[in-house]
Amino acid sequence: MKLDKADIVFSHYIRLRDKMCMRCHSSVTFNDKGLPNSHQASHFFGRGKENTRYDSLNVDTLCMGCHRIWGSDNREEYRAFKIQQLGEEAFTLLCLRAEMYCKRDRKLAYIASKELLKTLRENTS
Repeated sequence: MKLDKADIVFSHYIRLRDKMCMRCHSSVTFNDKGLPNSHQASHFFGRGKENTRYDSLNVDTLCMGCHRIWGSDNREEYRAFKIQQLGEEAFTLLCLRAEMYCKRDRKLAYIASKELLKTLRENTS
């Protein structure tokens, strides 16, 4: 699946928000421009689920190794983590949102992702 501008900005936001792998706690590294150059934004419900593609509750920072483990080898552990992270009710609502139809609007997703990143930077400065 191809990444677009909205995906790139949203991924940057997630990695800056978390600052570490949510599984093994290794730190995200940033280059001299402040851009993350390590770790990945992992979608509990894959990016093909448009309604949760840019939902910050659906996405966590993972290092490459942990992304492989939670992304395919041990989905049950990732599910348990998400329930603990969000709580049962919020996890259930996330599951419902993932199955709901959402019209693709990458311009709006890009604008919203830029605003999330801007607000996060302002609050961490």
